[in-house]
Amino acid sequence: MIQLHVWLFILQAFVLFNTLLSTADITANEDASVTLKCRVKDIMPNITELNWTRSVEGTSVIVSQYARGGNITSPNLVFEHVKWTDGGSYKCIVKNSSGTMQTVETRLFVNATNMHPCRCEFRRKLEHWGSKLIPNKTRQELLKELKSELQEMKKDLEVNKTTLSSSIRKRTSAPDKRKSSERIGLAGAAFICIVVGLVVLIDVLIIVKFLTNSITFKNYRKMEREVVKDKNIRVMKKRFEKSEWNNEIPESTA
Repeated sequence: MIQLHVWLFILQAFVLFNTLLSTADITANEDASVTLKCRVKDIMPNITELNWTRSVEGTSVIVSQYARGGNITSPNLVFEHVKWTDGGSYKCIVKNSSGTMQTVETRLFVNATNMHPCRCEFRRKLEHWGSKLIPNKTRQELLKELKSELQEMKKDLEVNKTTLSSSIRKRTSAPDKRKSSERIGLAGAAFICIVVGLVVLIDVLIIVKFLTNSITFKNYRKMEREVVKDKNIRVMKKRFEKSEWNNEIPESTA
């Protein structure tokens, strides 16, 4: 009899445990309010950490930033305006000093109505702001309200053009190991060197000629100055001799 009561107690505890941990799959329409319940907190005291995980088709993804709760103070995960991009498999994971416990996987299915199904991040943002739009607002009022979000999106979408492959390819040459390509490249390089060499050679010859003419002209001017100087010296010498001769004549007469 005692064993029967023990088995009944174990069976009831097992049923209660499964009831607390498991949650049925949820199907909802877009913009409906959905709450994913985490009942682990009811049977696990002194919780130190509580969070939700999400996966889509076996791939782990982040939980939507627009969901509320999902922490120790508010364990349930609440979507006020659920969207198709919120769909996936959710688990509530709870930790305390005794260890870790998690709920059975809960699958959330959302019926897409307005847009073609797409799990891109910006669709979720559009859906979030679309749920907050107030009717009868002008375009200017909406742009003013969404200004910060639009600036952030614009910043995220900006691309540094210098890092694009198209920009990099403009400044680099693709390698080509063919012999014909190497010969053409060498011929082109030789032609360029010859043309540049001729231009440089002509300039060098012009510079040499200019320097030679300058030196010759300078030497000519120097010689001309020396000739003029010698001529002046001779003239002065003649004048001096003539003056001495004139002085000697009166003395001899006297």
